[in-house]
Amino acid sequence: MDSQHEIPPVGETVSLGFANFSVFVNSEGAVVASGFGSLSDIAAGRPYSPGSLPDRVRDALESWKDGDFEPIMGVPVMMTATPKITRLRSELRKIPAGQVVTYSELAERSGLAGLPRLAGRACSENPCLLFVPCHRVVAATNIGPPVIPGFYAGTGAVKAQLLTHEGVAVKGDPPRDDASGF
Repeated sequence: MDSQHEIPPVGETVSLGFANFSVFVNSEGAVVASGFGSLSDIAAGRPYSPGSLPDRVRDALESWKDGDFEPIMGVPVMMTATPKITRLRSELRKIPAGQVVTYSELAERSGLAGLPRLAGRACSENPCLLFVPCHRVVAATNIGPPVIPGFYAGTGAVKAQLLTHEGVAVKGDPPRDDASGF
């Protein structure tokens, strides 16, 4: 099917209790994009259809919200990137909730030792937040304990909130960021 006739993804915004989270899935039910923003913000001008997420995705998000972090890693994600970025993002999905790694460690685990900046790029350009948990990666100088979150989705407050929810000791109280809803 050519790109002019592809079925646009279905998008829905759900509440995680402390923030709204928008998710897009393709016709097979794989997550193609997600983030802390409105559907139109996350879609960034690309076509989509508002609708309901598949039960598997919705249930995984509910589990994550309730403190069961494993089901979200079982949700299929469509990763469109270079082979190295795809390897890095696949490795991100193996980092357990409640743990953090450095960019160098992520690169090494992916078989790309010496490429921590590429690991940073894989995180900073991650289109599938939570499902590809780049919030679990921090700079080597921030590893702690407690962890200094650093930046994520444009703000450290979001990353601090996510890490705290997953049981990571974060330095100081996570600051509130009114722009993101955290």
